[in-house]
Amino acid sequence: MQHIQHSISSIEGLRLAHSYVIEATDGLTLVDTGVPGSLPQMEKELKNAGYQLNQVKRILITHAHWDHYGSLAALKEVTDAQVYAHHRYESAVIRGEKRPLHPSKAELGAFDRIIYDAWVIPKLRHTVAVPVDYELKEGDRLDEVLPGLEVVDLGGHSPGQCGFWHAERGILFGGDVMVRSPLGRFLLPMVAATPDIAEAKRSIHKVAELNIATICLGHGQPLIGNAANTIKAFANKLS
Repeated sequence: MQHIQHSISSIEGLRLAHSYVIEATDGLTLVDTGVPGSLPQMEKELKNAGYQLNQVKRILITHAHWDHYGSLAALKEVTDAQVYAHHRYESAVIRGEKRPLHPSKAELGAFDRIIYDAWVIPKLRHTVAVPVDYELKEGDRLDEVLPGLEVVDLGGHSPGQCGFWHAERGILFGGDVMVRSPLGRFLLPMVAATPDIAEAKRSIHKVAELNIATICLGHGQPLIGNAANTIKAFANKLS
């Protein structure tokens, strides 16, 4: 696992999306679960760090897209961990009551329409039906996960996408509020999978107002230390 801060790490070797581990005295919390089939790699990484899967007590889902909840059902079955997700739409998707939202194809440009047909629609067919133990809203404190950790709404890419923000440590688990390219540049979330791009941009501006030192995203390597100026510069470029 990649060390990020004291008691916080990233699980290495997962396909496409990241999952983060927060250590507490009573066990572990996972932030997102990766794509379907991620469980063996997660178990391997945890074992290499001296942990067992049965030490996972809580799973926080930033938003209900397949690459973030894909291995939730498998993890729930083997850990019986408590599941946390936003009350606005995401919880209903995770319970199997609704389908993930996507933009109207007619609103997309030519390239994004190709991505929409070839990637987004097939992947959004992946569904789960997992009970949600805690429905979250902005401002909720998750002291059982990490004293001082709070829920922050980051809608746009998904209606109830949320992040997990620790002001004292200056760390944000941001889901897909933005992505970080292999070259380290911040980018908008995938337009073809974002039903409200205007709201997604507002969420980026919201993140830029936080005094973030470290940001942990679903896609791209975490930016560890002094992230605030880079995030503000990106936000200022958005129309």
